[in-house]
Amino acid sequence: MTSTSTSTTGGNGTTATVITPPPEQRAVVDSRRARTGLSRLLVMSIVLMLAGSLLASWLNSAAGTAAVKDIKIFGTNGYITSAYLYTPAGVTAQKAAPGIVVFHGLNNQKDYMSNTALEFARRGFVVLSADMTGHGYSNGANGENGFGGPDALRYIRTLPIVDKNNIGLIGMSQGGFGPVTAAAQAVPDGYKSIFYMESECTAPGVPNLQSCQGLKNVAFNIGTATELGVMVLVPKGSDAPNSPVVKPVFGTSDPIKVGQLYGSIADGTARILYQPYETHPESTDSPVAIANAIDWMQQTLDGGNNLAPTDQIWPWKVFGTTVALVGAFLFLFAFGGQLLCSRVFAPLSEPVPAFRGFTGMGWWIAALITTALGPLLYLWVWQNVGLGGGFVAPNALWPQNFTNVYMVWAVVVGLIALALIWVNHRFFTARLGGTAVNYGLAWEERGVIWSRVWHSLVLALAIIAPLYVILLLVNSVWMVDFRAWVVALMPMSPVRFQAFLGYLIPFAIFFIPESVIFAGFIRPRSGNVSLAGEMVISSVVLTLGALVWILLAYIPLFAGQAMIFGSDFGTAAAAGLGAIYYIPLLVVWPVVACLYTYYFRKTGHIYTGAFLATLFVVWMLAAFADFAVTP
Repeated sequence: MTSTSTSTTGGNGTTATVITPPPEQRAVVDSRRARTGLSRLLVMSIVLMLAGSLLASWLNSAAGTAAVKDIKIFGTNGYITSAYLYTPAGVTAQKAAPGIVVFHGLNNQKDYMSNTALEFARRGFVVLSADMTGHGYSNGANGENGFGGPDALRYIRTLPIVDKNNIGLIGMSQGGFGPVTAAAQAVPDGYKSIFYMESECTAPGVPNLQSCQGLKNVAFNIGTATELGVMVLVPKGSDAPNSPVVKPVFGTSDPIKVGQLYGSIADGTARILYQPYETHPESTDSPVAIANAIDWMQQTLDGGNNLAPTDQIWPWKVFGTTVALVGAFLFLFAFGGQLLCSRVFAPLSEPVPAFRGFTGMGWWIAALITTALGPLLYLWVWQNVGLGGGFVAPNALWPQNFTNVYMVWAVVVGLIALALIWVNHRFFTARLGGTAVNYGLAWEERGVIWSRVWHSLVLALAIIAPLYVILLLVNSVWMVDFRAWVVALMPMSPVRFQAFLGYLIPFAIFFIPESVIFAGFIRPRSGNVSLAGEMVISSVVLTLGALVWILLAYIPLFAGQAMIFGSDFGTAAAAGLGAIYYIPLLVVWPVVACLYTYYFRKTGHIYTGAFLATLFVVWMLAAFADFAVTP
């Protein structure tokens, strides 16, 4: 191994000799630098996860002024309700405090209500934040056993530290018309007031108000930009004062005056409508909605410290969990990069094959089809699957309704992508010399080496397993997860892990063809860009169509209009739910695109990136979604 030298003459006539290391030595230096950078990124990712979680945990305990316990309520007929119990410091049986029972919305978990729960704990309330049946760690299926509401209310009434004459109920979305209404009807003397957060007292779109009869001191919080005005039979949230299922609860046929108190708190007939400028899912992370809930409970319940409703610290908790989530995303790249430098996985590190895909105008057309295909099919899938039935109803193998929506969508798009790959290869890229090798599927002169494919799967598992362990430890000890609003990474219960296994193959039908398209057909500038540049461009291609769809949904809402997709109940409900559940993909899709690109550039094949994206996304969904049938 020899060095080369060149002589250069400076402006003053002197000659300098520059020693250039041989290529082999430069490669060693570059490899060491890369490993050092990966090591630093790995340390940073772990620090972000732990530091963010520690901050979030401290704030979740009302900045250290309340104790938080993870409990299980053994209720009727074998149903078990999982809940967090917030107990303010100084509360005893001799000094009982008012109590609050809090329920999250459909397809959420109790962690979604932690912002509201910690703010009430700061104000001296004992708070029980529970998972509905079929959600989180509660057993059963969604809707069974009164959604878990009666059991939760009966439980908090057994606590000697709770003033049984001052208990309030808070329910977000389904958490309102489901468990909260069920609890109020089952134990009519067991509570004093109700706050429906983006919710109502009857089932969505149902004009039968029998379940609303006799409810005490009811407040409605309905955002003017909600995606689900159809829940109260109005085309948009700002029309809630004229809702045919809200006005009768107020005992009036006239439009309801926002913010005006109707009836008497002392008599239990009080009613009020709050109308903040917010969307449906925004309410759980809305200073205004949370302040409204505090305001109503402070008006209707006795006790607490009367801290101003606007004095809120929960945004810093969200900051902490967001930092932890960013750390988790970085871990997927930093740890995987380190493993590829190890002796076990180094054989997977191979050169990137020559690009034989689209260039020029062909690239733009292919990129447009790639970004538009999913959004064009999205509402159709929600209409046919998203309301609980259609051609893939929840079953023992695929028990989660909302995951089924994503699954059907993924399979349909994936199969179309497979067809497009065949057409593109047959009529276009094969003429350019494109083969399975160029698409990242095969090895030169050896075809598909299945041992390498399995080795890639082992690598993906080796990357994701320690991340899961970190999250599990954080959640077990500090009772927080990794989340940024509607994007959440949560641990799985055994039944959720079983569902996770059932969903893997269907979702792989999407992620494998998509990764082939990005690696073999639409690499920007034929792959002659930096790794960071290719990751950014791929992220834009995968996400842009979703962003356009969301803008089409939300611009009218924020302008005070109804959604443009349709006004009948089925279409409006599908579009509203679809809009809510498209938002997380604005974060998830860039991560997926970066996984495709990073591991293709590192291994020369699509398998590690595709497997890792499948494992990661299915984990997120299976850990998050509700069970529509008993698992």
